[in-house]
Amino acid sequence: MTQSIYKRLSQTQFNVRISIAGKNIFDITKFNVVKEIYSCKNFFSRHPIVIIADPFLFAHNNELYLFYEEQIDLYGKGVIKMIKTSDLEHWSKPEVVLEEAFHLSYPNVFTIGTEIFMMPETGYDNSIKLYKPNVDLTAWKPYKTLLTRKQFKDSSIIYYESKYYLFTTDYTEKANILRLYYSSSIDEEWIEHPKSPIATDSNTGRCAGSLFFYQDKLYRPCQRCKPQYGAGADIYQVDTLTTVDYSERKIVNIIPNSDKFYRQGGHHFNLCEFNGKLIVATDGIENRLNFFEIIRRIKDKFFT
Repeated sequence: MTQSIYKRLSQTQFNVRISIAGKNIFDITKFNVVKEIYSCKNFFSRHPIVIIADPFLFAHNNELYLFYEEQIDLYGKGVIKMIKTSDLEHWSKPEVVLEEAFHLSYPNVFTIGTEIFMMPETGYDNSIKLYKPNVDLTAWKPYKTLLTRKQFKDSSIIYYESKYYLFTTDYTEKANILRLYYSSSIDEEWIEHPKSPIATDSNTGRCAGSLFFYQDKLYRPCQRCKPQYGAGADIYQVDTLTTVDYSERKIVNIIPNSDKFYRQGGHHFNLCEFNGKLIVATDGIENRLNFFEIIRRIKDKFFT
């Protein structure tokens, strides 16, 4: 099969990798891999899992939780699943912890004070919502809607110098417009930053994981969506973040790279400290063939 035909018939699938970071936290080819979760490899699967992606780590009560998106079928609906471990070797069985009537992805879990929140992507509901969990984090219920009336994607909240800053992509017009909001509290009004939108390009306007601090510097993982979705990920260093000014600069490209897992692309980087180690969650893409998807495409082309 030629590359051209293969590309037309194959579908892009996402897989997840969990690793212990090396000395350079941005050189993911040198990490020690501890866990991988793959989407469907069965050519004859009638309803293949095509997306295992957007992995977020969360350390809680001496356990490390991994929340991620799972989607069955190319045009299916995403749900949020979770697994956990206490030793990075033995992991629990995956379980669905959040499902809505609309598509979910990007299960960003974090704390504000002593409270735990999830802020998944709820763009198909034209909103940004916060959810709160039960005691063992296996079920989440809506807590508060932060913003509405736009198709928001891949949102991240960071607390910095007495303010909360919300980074979110406005995809309402099918373009990656990275907007910035701030507030004194998650329960108060969110004000759009005077520099917002802070990025408007397909390769700069969408976060690839939550913003994070490392060695007293603030970083923003960023997706590259050209030439196609999932093409890669970069790391930007935030140099200025106030209620009146914002600046950042690209410091490194992390995906794709020489590692086979990431060679075709990927779009996520999430950092977490657990048991004295820095743990990183990433995803990578690969193109796979599925018998039933091939038949569907042939029917659409020649018989409709």
